[in-house]
Amino acid sequence: MNILIANKFFFINGGSDRYFFNIMDELRSLGHHPIPFSVRHEISKDSPYLPYFLPPPAPANQTHFANIRLKDANWLRLLDRSVYSIEARYRLSRLLRDVGSVDVAYILNIYNYMSPSIIHTLRHHKIPVVMRVGDYNLQCANYLFLRNGKPCLLCARGAYYHALKYRCVKNNIWITTLRVLSMYVHRAIKIYNEIKRFVVPCNFMKTMLISGGIPSDRIVVLLWPVILPERDINPKGFHRPYILYFGRISYEKGLDTLLEAYQACGSNMSVDLVLVGRDYDGEMARLKGMIRPDFKDRIHFIGFVEQDELNQWIKGSLFTVVPSRWYDNAPLSVYESYALAKPVVAANIGGLSEQVEDQVTGRLFTPDCVSELTLALQWMLEDRDRLETMGRNGFQKVKKENNMRGYVFRLIEVFRSVIDR
Repeated sequence: MNILIANKFFFINGGSDRYFFNIMDELRSLGHHPIPFSVRHEISKDSPYLPYFLPPPAPANQTHFANIRLKDANWLRLLDRSVYSIEARYRLSRLLRDVGSVDVAYILNIYNYMSPSIIHTLRHHKIPVVMRVGDYNLQCANYLFLRNGKPCLLCARGAYYHALKYRCVKNNIWITTLRVLSMYVHRAIKIYNEIKRFVVPCNFMKTMLISGGIPSDRIVVLLWPVILPERDINPKGFHRPYILYFGRISYEKGLDTLLEAYQACGSNMSVDLVLVGRDYDGEMARLKGMIRPDFKDRIHFIGFVEQDELNQWIKGSLFTVVPSRWYDNAPLSVYESYALAKPVVAANIGGLSEQVEDQVTGRLFTPDCVSELTLALQWMLEDRDRLETMGRNGFQKVKKENNMRGYVFRLIEVFRSVIDR
C-alpha cells in the first residue's frame, strides 16, 4: 500500500514523533510505501519529499509555539494554519499529484502547523482517512482538560466558549480566541465527519471521544507500540541509586507533587531523584525554587536527551514516576519503563489507570495527593526484590501487549477496512 502519513514535526520532539518514524520504518519493512507530509524546519530530517513540505508558521528555527515571535506575518500564517489552511491544501495536492496513487492517509499531530484542511484535499482525491488522536485537541482548547490546576470538562461536549472566559490557552485571550474560533469552524463544516476511523491509545480516550459525539464504531483502541530495546544496555551510573521521571517538564505533569513527596520522605534517604525532559513555560525554574537546601544535591534536572541515553537513564533507575494531574492519555513513558523491566508509580487518572496494575507492575496514587505519593515512594523503596518482581511483570505485559510488529499488523487491518469501504 501507498500510505500518506501527516505529522507536523519531521524530527524527534516527543513520543508522537518517535511513533511517526517508528511506524514508517515498520511499514517499509513489511513492504509498504509510507509517504510523509510535514512542516520543513531547520532541524527536519532529510527526505525526498522535503520539497513538498509546508514552510513553518514562523522562522524555520522557531519550532515550538512558545518560542514563536508573533509579528504581523506570523499572526496571519498562524491563523491560516489553526483554522483552515489553503496553503496546506495546495502543498498536499502537489504531492498527491506527483506521487500518483495513495491508498489511505494516516493523520497524526497536525494542529497549528498544518490544519485539518488537508482532510478536504484527501476527500477530493478519494483517499480514505484514518486519524490517530493522541490528546484532547478535538474537545479542549488547551488539549489538556485542565483549568486552574484541576481537571475540567466544561468544553468536552462542544461548549468551547468556556475557554474564552478562563483564557485557557497560555492565559492569553487572543490566542485562546484563535483556538476557539478554529474549533467552532471545524465543527461547523463537519470536517471530522470525513474521518473513517479514529485510533486512540486507551479506553479512557475512547470514552472521552464518545462523550464529544463521535460514534463508538468509528473508534479503534490500539495500545502504544514499543520497540523493545537491547537488554544489555549499560545503565546510567550515578552518585546514588535514583528514582526517575522522564517526559515534559510542564505543569500538567504534576512534578511539584513529586518534589514535595520525595522531600517528605526525608533527607536521610540514600536515593536521589532525577528528572529528564525538555522545559516548557518556565516550569523547571518554578520547580527548582521548591527544592529545600538539604535536597539541593539530591534532585537533578538533566534536560532533554536522545532515546539511547534515555534508555540508559531508565535502565539505571530503581523505578519511574508519572505524577500527572491531567487526564494523561496512556503515556508512552509507562511502556518504555516496562520495556526495561522498571515498575512505575503513577497517578490514578486518565489512561494511566489502565496501564499500571497496583502492586503488580507498580503503584497508583490519587493525583495531587502528596501524602499518598509519599507513602507510595516509601513502599516501593522498602523491598528491592519486590521492585524486580514488578519490573519483570511490566516487561512481560509490554512484550505481550505492545509489540511493534503486532501493532502495525492491526493498524494495516484498520487501513484495509476503510479502503474496502
